[in-house]
Amino acid sequence: YDGDRADGYGGYVNDGRWGPVADAMIAEYAPSSVLQIGCDKGFLLAEFKKRGVRVYGTEISQYAYSEADLSVRPMIRMAHRFWPILYDRKFDLVIALGPVYTLALNDAIVLLEEINRVSRHAFITLGAYETEADYWLLRDWSLLGTTILRKDEWREVLKHCGYTGDYHFVDAASLNLLRPLGESWYGGVRRS
Repeated sequence: YDGDRADGYGGYVNDGRWGPVADAMIAEYAPSSVLQIGCDKGFLLAEFKKRGVRVYGTEISQYAYSEADLSVRPMIRMAHRFWPILYDRKFDLVIALGPVYTLALNDAIVLLEEINRVSRHAFITLGAYETEADYWLLRDWSLLGTTILRKDEWREVLKHCGYTGDYHFVDAASLNLLRPLGESWYGGVRRS
């Protein structure tokens, strides 16, 4: 979280970006309760809490949990994996910004089914690509992306799971990933 970008996020700090995200999600979903799977340091949850929303989170990183915003740390459960989610209740909104595509495909399917089980509404992000060049841009950028599929493949997975929530594809274009062919994000040359 707080090391060099080659080793992680490159400094995961609360820089003010999460307030507008919470506002947009509140406008879209009007949640009274939110569960964020893979909530990192809880910055988004803290913004929801400031706005009067009941918040819950799961996190697998002991470090992220120990550095979590103090206002929401008691609402975060440590989980060895992202599934089972550890809750047997419904949430107005379940958010998973990244965790689905960090898992192997079988585990991603189980997580998607769990999200459906406990959510009234859901919003997830999925690592996706259209061209081979876009695949390599995203693969080089992502430190944890395990299941990066073509967009049409993700749509088939979502259909297979019966996933009914909203989703956004994280791809080279949405991340503005442009670099000269053959160069990695870390200054070296990509090796196949």
